[in-house]
Amino acid sequence: MNFFSWTKKTMTVAVILAGLATGCSRSGRRQEHEHGETCGHGSAQEKPAQEHEHGEACGHGPAQEKPAQEHEHGEACGHGSEAPGAQAAFEIPENAQRLLGLSFVKAERRPVTGALRFPGRFEWMPGARRVYGVPAAGVVEPRVRPPQAVKAGDVLFTVRSPEWIARKGEVNEAEAARTLVKAEAEAVRRRLAQLKAAGTRHAELEQQLAVKEAEAVRAERTRQNAEAVLRAVRALCREEEDGVLVVRALEAGVVERLSAENGAWAETGAEVVCVTRVDGLWFRADGVASEMTNVRAGQKGFAEPPGKVRGEAAHGVIELGLAQDDAARVQPLYLLPQALPAWAGPGRAGVLNVIVAESAPASLALPQGCVVTDGLRRVVFVRDEKDPDRFLKVDVTLGAGDGDWVEVQGIEAGASVVLDGAYELKLASPAEGGQKKAAGHFHADGQFHEGKH
Repeated sequence: MNFFSWTKKTMTVAVILAGLATGCSRSGRRQEHEHGETCGHGSAQEKPAQEHEHGEACGHGPAQEKPAQEHEHGEACGHGSEAPGAQAAFEIPENAQRLLGLSFVKAERRPVTGALRFPGRFEWMPGARRVYGVPAAGVVEPRVRPPQAVKAGDVLFTVRSPEWIARKGEVNEAEAARTLVKAEAEAVRRRLAQLKAAGTRHAELEQQLAVKEAEAVRAERTRQNAEAVLRAVRALCREEEDGVLVVRALEAGVVERLSAENGAWAETGAEVVCVTRVDGLWFRADGVASEMTNVRAGQKGFAEPPGKVRGEAAHGVIELGLAQDDAARVQPLYLLPQALPAWAGPGRAGVLNVIVAESAPASLALPQGCVVTDGLRRVVFVRDEKDPDRFLKVDVTLGAGDGDWVEVQGIEAGASVVLDGAYELKLASPAEGGQKKAAGHFHADGQFHEGKH
């Protein structure tokens, strides 16, 4: 917070506190009013309520607490001991709320006890990405764009490749050469058979036969190699006419990036499209060795965005990494989420919560910043759902906490509770004397008045 914002918030609190000084203070005993009159109350029997200049009547009794008397502005003076979960209502206009920088969070049920927290971020799992490259050098024409979703068999891009045509020609030439050499070898073999039948040997023809047989073997291997290249290319795409190769998606996913422009020349193996599986994200965190004594593989956990207000969590199972950093004394932890919330994405930071001990039903919890100390009490400020300018100062009982969230008793689930500005709101709230809780509202000029408008 800069100096200007701090000064403005301080002035706002001061103005609101000044409004408290103008309000009426009442208690069960003799009370001084700002118009200088004193209320006298009997001791042996109930005396009539004293009328004040401002029209209020206070009734008091010696032996027992009398019912709260209605004031002319409609509010009741309550007297007696303070009960747990007691509330004090007051109003702060919208402009004062903005100056105080108030933010709100919903009270919710969540596991608090037995959770260890580790900062981390979402990352792609190994194998979550599949890169589609150029099977043969040529002109690339993409058919998809990021972040388009694709299914298995969808066309990703085509390649018009002269190299593919040349490789097909090499296969045809190797086939023709093998056929020719085999034919020549067969002719020499027949001639030698005729000479052998006549009882004559021909050393030169025998040597030619051996050479032709070797050439036939070499031609066969050349043909096989050329066909293997074609099979490798066909495994990546489907050939069409005129040397156009069509590359299709092998599995469903989302196009993460496109690395080639339409009509660009790309060499063999160059990346064109990267497709990523939607379920290929996990959450990784680095745990300090001294804090991981109770962390085990297979425990339940959840990842949530950083900050004071929690969004939808990604729940899953914990896995422990094997690549420990002995110098930094950290060990990686991985959360395999069952479902990904809307805020999850590659590189998105968050906090991993490892539940090392399951709590009995999930308790009602709030961020620690919602709770402020008021004397010996712990209080929170709840905004009225029907009147956004009306706040209730509620006493709460605290339970276990995990450092950021704490169990609370005294409010209902779903209540809108002040987070940022809770301490400033405590300073601006009406003063409470002994056994009396002031109730009223603030005007935009900082003046406090008891009762409603």
